[in-house]
Amino acid sequence: MLNNMKAWNLGYEKAKQKAKSLYSKIGWLSCPAFGGETVAFTSDGFNHLLRKGRVPRTRNEQKRRFALVPYLARIIKNPKAVILYERRETKTVVNRHGDKIVVQSVADFWTFVVTIDDCKIKVVVRQLSQAGNKHFFSVMGDNITIARGTRRKKSIKKSRK
Repeated sequence: MLNNMKAWNLGYEKAKQKAKSLYSKIGWLSCPAFGGETVAFTSDGFNHLLRKGRVPRTRNEQKRRFALVPYLARIIKNPKAVILYERRETKTVVNRHGDKIVVQSVADFWTFVVTIDDCKIKVVVRQLSQAGNKHFFSVMGDNITIARGTRRKKSIKKSRK
């Protein structure tokens, strides 16, 4: 029988505050898989939990990701984590002073995969250029349930005639 990992039984705003507090305490981590190189936990990483590009994630999806924040350091420091590597080349059109220019960039991604409480958790670390810092980019889990709160029905006041 599978145990589902549960998201915190908190409202959205409180879950976000708790995750942000835990996340901001991490700062930098030394990663054994990268020969002791540091992985930065920046605001860009936390913002990626909230949105993908410019598109906001659903609140339930955000809460699922918030619930995984306490595991980030443990997974990145885990020498037994399975690590997948991918290099992506992107071309984007940017507007520079009225001129449209194609900018080509290369990004390296490492995905750390660990199973905790029957939940496969993936932590993604990204490096934007050979000289750039490695930084936390994303976290996702495959078996996280959101506690469904019961909403109270508003009482209907009878009008007096």
